[in-house]
Amino acid sequence: MHSESIPMVGERALLPESPLPDLREPLARYLELESLLHDFFEGTGYCKENYGITCNGCCNENVVLYPKSATGCSKLDAERERIYGRGDITKRSCPYSSDKGCILQTHKTPKCIAYICPQFTRALREQGIDYDWLETHALLLSILNEARFDWWSGSKIESFCISEEEFSQIKRQLKESLRI
Repeated sequence: MHSESIPMVGERALLPESPLPDLREPLARYLELESLLHDFFEGTGYCKENYGITCNGCCNENVVLYPKSATGCSKLDAERERIYGRGDITKRSCPYSSDKGCILQTHKTPKCIAYICPQFTRALREQGIDYDWLETHALLLSILNEARFDWWSGSKIESFCISEEEFSQIKRQLKESLRI
């Protein structure tokens, strides 16, 4: 017997699509900026041309499993694990690393998506793009945790909440700095 409230196709229930995330939520805002960075890095083609791997932030260590105390980072970790599982730590230092690069399309840690190697940084500067991964890392931490973070140490300085207008301005400035 099938419930009248959930439409059925064959024996499978057609569940309503999940609602779009509330952009006022820090995790949704973070994922929006992460997507911009991912598209930018992939769009440059630098890693594919020079190293034969997908370019979405350079990783050379397992930062994904570093202990995190900030609430936003913990939520990000929980969502990543829900979507991608725990990964496989037996083959590489990072459970989400593969021969073709990072397998995560979303929900990377702020350091994973912000960091790029010195060679890539130089290549961007030669194109007139002044990318500073430490500043980007601090920005992502700040958005994700609704707090201002020190760009060098990653330490929380003060809590704050930004409006939609302020977030739109941050996003616009990031796009302009990346020339996208």
